[in-house]
Amino acid sequence: MTRRFPHSPGASAACVAWAVIAAAALPGGVARAASSGPELRGEATLRTAIEIEDGDVQLGELLVEPELSGEVTPEISWTVIGRLRIDAADELEPGDPGPQDGFRSPVNRRLFIGDTTDLELREAYADIYAGQWFVRAGKQQVVWGQADGLRVLDQVNPLSFREFIMGDFEDRRIPLWMVNAERSFGGVTAQFLWIPDHSYDEVPADGTYAVTSPLLRPQIRPQPGQAVRFAEADRPDRLIVDDDYGVRLTGFSDGWDWSVNALYAYGDGQVLRQARTPQAVTVTPDYERTLLTGGSVSNAFGKATVRAEIGYVTDRFVLTNDPQDADGIFETGEASGVIGLDYQVDADLLVSGQVFAGVLTDDAPGLVRDQVTGTASLLMRQEFLNDTVEVEGLLLQSLNQGDGLVQLGATYKLTDAVTLAAGADVFYGNRQGLFGQFGKADRVTLAVTYGF
Repeated sequence: MTRRFPHSPGASAACVAWAVIAAAALPGGVARAASSGPELRGEATLRTAIEIEDGDVQLGELLVEPELSGEVTPEISWTVIGRLRIDAADELEPGDPGPQDGFRSPVNRRLFIGDTTDLELREAYADIYAGQWFVRAGKQQVVWGQADGLRVLDQVNPLSFREFIMGDFEDRRIPLWMVNAERSFGGVTAQFLWIPDHSYDEVPADGTYAVTSPLLRPQIRPQPGQAVRFAEADRPDRLIVDDDYGVRLTGFSDGWDWSVNALYAYGDGQVLRQARTPQAVTVTPDYERTLLTGGSVSNAFGKATVRAEIGYVTDRFVLTNDPQDADGIFETGEASGVIGLDYQVDADLLVSGQVFAGVLTDDAPGLVRDQVTGTASLLMRQEFLNDTVEVEGLLLQSLNQGDGLVQLGATYKLTDAVTLAAGADVFYGNRQGLFGQFGKADRVTLAVTYGF
């Protein structure tokens, strides 16, 4: 089924993406003729994933991401990035993918063509230098923090969980329409964000990586004759009043890079409230305001780099199984942090370890998660043959549930334009845990990327 938005801003954005992708398909002579003005570059990737347990094809994807950029004046430049994705396997978002629209604002939605193809305007922004100010206005990503695998401060952009947490953050972030302004004041740089784009985490309702863990999804047990209903999400949609706002200060003192961050925003994850009557249990997803404050520091000591982030969220909404709780949600604050150590063994080998921790400020009967949670990670990256081959391994281990994820990958730069890649993603442990819920989705991946 095709989703169309003929009179919406989202349709206009999709048309721009179509134009960029069409430009990428022009013959080389035409592209060269335009090189004196806008510059065209990008990547096309063929990727497949085979499930280890039964050999089924989990992913059969063609991904084309053209980027067109240019200058209006020396002080004003622009960039437009499109994405065309064709996934013939149709296992990650099976059937009609239209329900995914509910997670994004009308100006940020993908354009679906049948069940296997979607088109997206990934980014479209202008960079403006005005005196001491730098402003990036348009659809973009903003990166806060330096943690690998999980997030503490990097909360500005929502994420796509189409492939759970596999893949780079740059590919998984959902770019937002916003105004991003920066200015230096002495040795401190201030960043100000205004985000009128009300888009949130994109979580598959069905498919390989649909969430089943009781840590994230209510385990509803209706009484005989009692139906279970899911209501439409209550989405923020008021301009200014429901917009997100952020401020970050960064600087360098006595060898330490530091930041102080504040983000006043709606949480990107849905709050799944329950209402019970003798006839039905109704689940209504909504979004709640919260204030994230925190900061980060990092410093290099020879071959070692120490990194740390800490954050506090004023309102965290946790599922509870307490029968006395009216809506199945407990509201509390949460302090979280990560400390990491990167060690450059030699020019070709990097070893990085991290420990994440989260502490709820309040406890209550029936909470589905522990008051104190922890996750550890270990990353190793080795380069060979004059940096043409890179091998990487990442371990994510839950310190509470005992489950985890191992990711192995290797890339080979065949030519300046062509890169080959192979990898494996293996889940293990408690099937009720964050990672263990996907224990049957272990896979091997193969990919070839052409840069143009």
